Amino acid sequence: MSSKQQRILIYSCLGGHFSGDLTQKYYEVDDPVPTGRQLIQAVGVSNVESCSVYAILPSGDFEDLRLDETYDLRGKGVEQFIIFETDRVFKMMIDHRQIQWGATTINGKTIKLLAGVDGATNDVWLRGAPQQDRLIEDDALVDVAASGVEKFVITHKKFNIIVNGRPKEVSKNRLSFVEIIQLAFPDAVFNETTAYTVTFKRGPANTPEGSLVEGASVNLKNGMVFNVTATDKS
Repeated sequence: MSSKQQRILIYSCLGGHFSGDLTQKYYEVDDPVPTGRQLIQAVGVSNVESCSVYAILPSGDFEDLRLDETYDLRGKGVEQFIIFETDRVFKMMIDHRQIQWGATTINGKTIKLLAGVDGATNDVWLRGAPQQDRLIEDDALVDVAASGVEKFVITHKKFNIIVNGRPKEVSKNRLSFVEIIQLAFPDAVFNETTAYTVTFKRGPANTPEGSLVEGASVNLKNGMVFNVTATDKS
């Protein structure tokens, strides 16, 4: 990339259909103040008039960019845009931000992407669906074309596990050997005379049961059961 080129990240949903994943690609553009038309042409769409383009602001809000409207890229780092090959857009809320979405459906993974959060440690909830909040899994599609504005809320994941017979709630999707011991024994002492053993069952499909050693960690699943023992070697 030459010193005069500007690097941008463009997400796109082309063909008028959301397949479950947004296409995302970095582009180098020569014009530091491109028009919406130029941004659409950068992704290879010939029928420019059929597309809508939005700048994704640092706040996470979407800013509509008309075809012949310019956007100044200079001195702003890597700017992000999203392009839809449709002239029909739907409004939805992600936390307190209004998002324009150019497809009739969206999934949990894409909502997390647009919210700029870690997908592994956060959940997406659809408010009032239809009478109470509903958890939206990463691959679950939500119809946003119905009347009204869909409202999504991002929350930190919480896992309910059992450690030495006692229920524990944690907000991480992965725990280390030491962290599990500290859940079992909050005053645990780590020295040469004390040895700890950690075993688990009812874990995720790829590791339903097993044991951990010092330095290891394991992904969590609701209902996972841990047994921790301490042995005095003196």
